[in-house]
Amino acid sequence: MSEMVYTPPDPQSTNIMKLAKKHGIQTLAELYDRADSDPEWFWPAVVEDCGITFRRPYKQLLDDSKGKPWTRWFIDGRINITHNCVEKYSYSDRPAVKFETEDGSSGAMSFMELDRVTGKLGGFLLQAGIGKGDRVGIYMPPSLEGVVALYSILRIGAVAVPVFSGYGIEAVRTRILDSGAKALFSFSFYSRKGKKIDMRSTVSAIPGIIHIVKDAGSSDAHDFWKSVESGTYVKSADTESEDPAIMLYTSGTTGKPKGTVHVHGGSFINIVKEVKYYMDMGMDDTLFWISDLGWMMGPWSILGANALGGSIFVYDGAVDYPDTGRLWKIISSHGITLLGVSPTLVRSLKSRNAALPMPSVRVFGSTGEPWDEESWLWLFREIGSGKTPIANISGGTDIIGCFLASTPAIPLTPRCLYRGLGMNTSVFSEDGTEVLDQVGYLVSKRHCPSMTRGIWGQPEKYLETYWSQFHGVWVQGDWALRDRDGYYFLFGRSDDVIKVSGKRLGPNEIENAVMEVPGVSESAVIGVPDAVKGESVVVFYTGANNEETMNAIRKKIEDSMGRSFLPKFTIWLPQLPKTRNGKIVRRVVKRAFLGQDPGDVSNLEDTAITDYIREVGRIRDRPDDFGGMPA
Repeated sequence: MSEMVYTPPDPQSTNIMKLAKKHGIQTLAELYDRADSDPEWFWPAVVEDCGITFRRPYKQLLDDSKGKPWTRWFIDGRINITHNCVEKYSYSDRPAVKFETEDGSSGAMSFMELDRVTGKLGGFLLQAGIGKGDRVGIYMPPSLEGVVALYSILRIGAVAVPVFSGYGIEAVRTRILDSGAKALFSFSFYSRKGKKIDMRSTVSAIPGIIHIVKDAGSSDAHDFWKSVESGTYVKSADTESEDPAIMLYTSGTTGKPKGTVHVHGGSFINIVKEVKYYMDMGMDDTLFWISDLGWMMGPWSILGANALGGSIFVYDGAVDYPDTGRLWKIISSHGITLLGVSPTLVRSLKSRNAALPMPSVRVFGSTGEPWDEESWLWLFREIGSGKTPIANISGGTDIIGCFLASTPAIPLTPRCLYRGLGMNTSVFSEDGTEVLDQVGYLVSKRHCPSMTRGIWGQPEKYLETYWSQFHGVWVQGDWALRDRDGYYFLFGRSDDVIKVSGKRLGPNEIENAVMEVPGVSESAVIGVPDAVKGESVVVFYTGANNEETMNAIRKKIEDSMGRSFLPKFTIWLPQLPKTRNGKIVRRVVKRAFLGQDPGDVSNLEDTAITDYIREVGRIRDRPDDFGGMPA
């Protein structure tokens, strides 16, 4: 493990240590151990400490009588997310939502006003024939309207289906039709990087459902704010713990996207737990997670912040437009104290030398992909001034939460995560044995409250995806290492693992070395079939396109990893294939390079790069034609 670079100055003041002390627990290790071994104590303790309200107390914590994959939580309890996030704070004039648009307008809405407008919009939905269990899409950028729509849907017991605001017609239609949504919230348009983004034409291509559109401007859709004012105020519905609340789509490697189902009870309680103890959120904080409503982190940050009585900030544009100074202006103007970023954004800021401190930010959050050490240290030292902790978290859409998370209460080493609180995580070898200090499969040994209640309409796919590799164990699909102190390090997706001459390693191990080479901006490493070694390494990178940089990459890999991992090809790309929330998609790189079907690419920021990689792969036996350098 690398040297510790951050030691908490006052760990006893953090929310997670206050929880421990409340229950007579002296150390974090003891708290984590008890949370894993005694769920009957831990989850009720979380509910009480986070102030979560059940309208009818649950009679039993969990029921796994139908098998571990189908475990139900907080049995017979009645709980509603909007009641916990909005309605119970309806007396308060403190800001629940702060917002800004790329064109410069900004403002805030109090808990009191948020309760009024979500109550009225919920009434409108009921009057329009939307009821408990009906699915309602949200195709909106991060915005005040998006937050209002989310809470209005949950308020009446309907199911919110957030869809990424940058999707085109087919991606939106696929998700809305698969979910069976009866209505869809959207904008007519919004601005991103100075360009007008037309959403209305996409929405209009989905007939037969109710459209509620900001600035509708036509008779075939309901205007958003007019719908709010026309509705009759309603209280939040009496939903059960296991009633579905949110459906989030995660892209599959092949076939159609998978709809994961999350509920009012266990899913919500886990979110609040994570925002309180991992981000150390309090009522005086404002959380800004640079994400989208269609990504897990959108609902996660909104619900977590408001459930704890704090403020959420939403912004519909690009944080580096018209320049990188925009992000710093947002933080100072809106009092941001907790900031969630992705490693991709940090690498972008680093490449542009945007290295101003953020003194008001007391905790950075990060997720989306594994870090490289250099970029993690740059964020910590240059923007965090060497004193702001990085709460690095990792989970997924399928658990609307995190299996791993570092927190402000623990010492930090670059790139590190820590075991999730109450999530029973471990690392298994290929044969299902728990291993330490060895890379293997990230797993959860118990069912956790926020695990998806299945894949919408595909129960067999749910079992195959998560529960089939090791009996009674959830396999998350990440390649990870756990050390003896409880720290974890991620090395990419397990289906991206490379096996060279019998040696298995994750792509991030090599990418971490590549990122230390001057002139490299980003990298992606894949394994390709090799008649002698089984697989050979291929390195793709962005940055300086010259032989000197390529040779430096090869030398760095040889020095760091050993000669057996020297890349067969080192290939410069103008950009790497990424999802619209910044994740590098190695499976797409690999399949395009090998001339295979890349699977579902609706999530990609730009699909043109896959054609470029496919052409590179087509002539890979003649590397001089495209800048690749054979071993």
